[in-house]
Amino acid sequence: MYIRKNRVREKLKNGELVLGMEVWLRDPRAVEFIGQAGFDIAHIEYEHVARDWESVENMVRAAELYGMTPLFRTEQCFNNQPPVNQIIKALKCGAQIIMVPHVETADEARMIVDAMKFAPIGHRGLATCDRSGTAMFPNDQVGLDVMQYAREANEATMNFCIIESPLGVKNIDAILAVDGIDVVGFGHQDYALAAGYSADDDPRIVEAREKVREAVKRSGKQMWWNTLDPASIAEQSPKGIQIFLMGVDTIYLDRELRRLAREARQGFPTRG
Repeated sequence: MYIRKNRVREKLKNGELVLGMEVWLRDPRAVEFIGQAGFDIAHIEYEHVARDWESVENMVRAAELYGMTPLFRTEQCFNNQPPVNQIIKALKCGAQIIMVPHVETADEARMIVDAMKFAPIGHRGLATCDRSGTAMFPNDQVGLDVMQYAREANEATMNFCIIESPLGVKNIDAILAVDGIDVVGFGHQDYALAAGYSADDDPRIVEAREKVREAVKRSGKQMWWNTLDPASIAEQSPKGIQIFLMGVDTIYLDRELRRLAREARQGFPTRG
């Protein structure tokens, strides 16, 4: 076997729950904490966080050590052009899920798949000494079958697209029809900005999100759910949701530190 199994793909096939957490902190130990807690996806944030590729590779490595599937979130699509070079580099670092924000058209979706997959599906370049394999091939124990390597890699890699605009919602059926687009999610805040709404829970945004959910159901593919509330799993899983991204590491750190400081100050006696 040339390529590590994608455990998220296996869990989805088995109808199991998949839990993920966004990693905005720059220390790979943050990934270790998430793995120790029992999460399935280490969501390595790049769109909104400045990182170098050495840091990304170390975070991928930490995710692998704890049995998680490493997900890399690229910068956004811009002017109908996905960040192709970031997709390729993240795969070479060992990421198995690529999340691409602001996907609005089927053309963008096809370009994403073309960058992610080896021939005959796409045009990803092959180098069997990068981190995407389980070892460097060929070696003195295992020879190299290039076609088998490509088949395993194409099976293991997954794409997650974020739908974040009225145009993306309009084109959702065409986006989902692209082979190689596995999972979509909905970006409430960017949708609000694109549509000109002040509140990211505006009923019109909820309506747009539900259109995406209905399209996903028709396509037989998957949708992930962003939430900070574990109780929403019981609410959304009967509706077909298996993937729950449970917020951002920095949000939980911020909340806990504020709570700790507040409670500590409340316990100090008032001096009159």
